[in-house]
Amino acid sequence: MDRKGKGLHSVFEHHEASAANAIITLCFLALLVLAIILSLVMVTSERLRLENSIERAYSSVFLALSQGNIDSAVLGSDVLGFGYYSSTGNALYTWGNAYQRLPLTIFPDASDSYVTSYDETRGVIESVRYVSDTAFMPENLFRDRGSVLEYPDILYLAFDASPVMSRIHLVTVSAIITVAVILLLYIIVLQIAAQNREYRIKLQKQQNLVSLGEAARTLTHEIKNPLSAIRLQLALLKREAAPELLDDIMLIDHETARLTELTDRVSDFIRNPLGTPERVDLVSTIETLIPLFSHRIVLIPPSERPMYVTFDPSRLRSVIENLMKNAVEATADDSPVECSIVREKNMYRVAVRDRGEGISDEDKSKIFDPFYTTKINGSGIGLAIARQFLSAAGGSIALYKREGGGTSAEFTVPVSGRVF
Repeated sequence: MDRKGKGLHSVFEHHEASAANAIITLCFLALLVLAIILSLVMVTSERLRLENSIERAYSSVFLALSQGNIDSAVLGSDVLGFGYYSSTGNALYTWGNAYQRLPLTIFPDASDSYVTSYDETRGVIESVRYVSDTAFMPENLFRDRGSVLEYPDILYLAFDASPVMSRIHLVTVSAIITVAVILLLYIIVLQIAAQNREYRIKLQKQQNLVSLGEAARTLTHEIKNPLSAIRLQLALLKREAAPELLDDIMLIDHETARLTELTDRVSDFIRNPLGTPERVDLVSTIETLIPLFSHRIVLIPPSERPMYVTFDPSRLRSVIENLMKNAVEATADDSPVECSIVREKNMYRVAVRDRGEGISDEDKSKIFDPFYTTKINGSGIGLAIARQFLSAAGGSIALYKREGGGTSAEFTVPVSGRVF
């Protein structure tokens, strides 16, 4: 697949992931809204039930007054106290937990409507209703030695609201817990969806690698034989051809050598990447490779030396040389390529940094795919092989954008190496 095709495939995968996330988000948002609406409905229902209970209590009071008989059997078990007061707050009649003098500052005038006050500590609702007309004769109930007292204007009711308020608190807490659980499930589902996408991508890559390995094994076998014959004939031509033809022959020889190198690298990729591990010094390996490049490469002095790892020597050289070659080719000016080695617990981290154009996010996600390259003359196999070698040795590799411009290619490898 060419870069354009891979780019379109990447865009398609991105849109597919975005669409899946959007559907999941909409489903959970609908569920969240439904849970909130249900909770509000339940709270409203409990509040209406409470108001209805208060109204029924008032009805019982009026009924009791009209019958001239006020007791708990008539008022109901929810009524904790009842009082009949004058407009100045003087008690004309009290029953249960009622004020001996009504604190009018707590209950401002509200015309013919009732005013309520909720005491959370006691779970009691105190309600006051101002009355101008009554269907009973208060003087038949409230007399002092046969004389009518002040005309009563205010009814007071203390109502036990603790069961209803407990249910409201329970619904509120349940709603909060439900919302939290929905949000938690939303996060978990998003993570599962992301992991599933990553798993499918890895599975697809593994399937592609298997197919690629079979195809590459066949191709390298079929290409190596003709290449060997061509190089043999070129060697004869170099000795017998006229001098004016040597430039053309050398060009053919150079391109043939490139094909041979490519087939060798493909063979390295598909065969056992472990090789023959032995104790190797990272510092000496880098110092040996630096003189092979005409561009300036600087090794920042390590904090210790030697730095031994267990690695196949030729494969370690291949990894470091490939990263140096990429860094040198990416650097257009005289800026030096920097190499550094630091120890992080039981791992060595080797970094090769350049001041080139840097790596894009799209290339970063595809750069380790076999035969994916951003170079005109690149094969796209070098970084894939490097990752194979490092992974087999217990290490890893990644590319980062370098601060100030450029790329930092970094790989890790165990200090003592993996036990093989």
